[in-house]
Amino acid sequence: MTAGYRKPSPGQEMAPEPLLRLLESRAPAAAVAGESLYLTPAALAAWPESRDATLRSWRPLLRAAESLPGGAALRAADTGLVLLRDDGGRGVAVIPPFPITEALAGAGALPGWDAGPLRQLLAADYTVGVILLRLGRYLTAVFEGENPVVSKTDTRYVKGKHSAGGTSQLRFQRIREGQARKLYDETCRAARERFAPYADRIDYLLLGGDRLTLNAFAQVCPLARQYQARGKLLNRRLNIREPRHSALESVAGMLRLSRVWCIAETGAGVGAVSG
Repeated sequence: MTAGYRKPSPGQEMAPEPLLRLLESRAPAAAVAGESLYLTPAALAAWPESRDATLRSWRPLLRAAESLPGGAALRAADTGLVLLRDDGGRGVAVIPPFPITEALAGAGALPGWDAGPLRQLLAADYTVGVILLRLGRYLTAVFEGENPVVSKTDTRYVKGKHSAGGTSQLRFQRIREGQARKLYDETCRAARERFAPYADRIDYLLLGGDRLTLNAFAQVCPLARQYQARGKLLNRRLNIREPRHSALESVAGMLRLSRVWCIAETGAGVGAVSG
């Protein structure tokens, strides 16, 4: 590994530049050494039932990655999975920020340590719809690459939590739920209006903010359900504390983040953080 380069912790999110430097630093000295595997979301979901010999040969490395912190996310990744390994059983697992869409040779396998397809995916300029939401405030925007081309942020009052019990609490809860629903409806309407001029070009929709609030919103917003039905609502959530206009710059940096695990395959298939 390159002197002075700090290895990421298991499951760490990485921007394209440091990720590609990491992969370069871990690549075998011989260009043809090692192997690469690129799995589309569908291929990853079908892996447990697959009888493909190529995929079976990669299972020890995947099990090694799954045993590391956060490794359970690997099987459920809705953007697919990239696995690179050298001839000594050291490897890197990457959940890319956007789905792998092209089937590669064989079962997605390539000879040699080849980060080229991942590099192309990270460099692509996607058009992304973004909805940030917390109780009381929302932001909706469309990004072309890392540039926000349209956005809207606004507030709508939602009562805080109520500590009293009995009838008073039940009445308070009904009022709070009604206020939250009005916030969801307004956010959904604002997103539809902002997305409309770009509807045919939006590749994916990403949500950010409080997870419980987002889950409730996604269930009642027809726009979110439409993107989900078309496979364009990605599961990952943008970690934004306050949906304000000032958050747009942070969102731009989050769009291309990948999750990364450095792995050392062992004979028993038990994971170890690779040095």
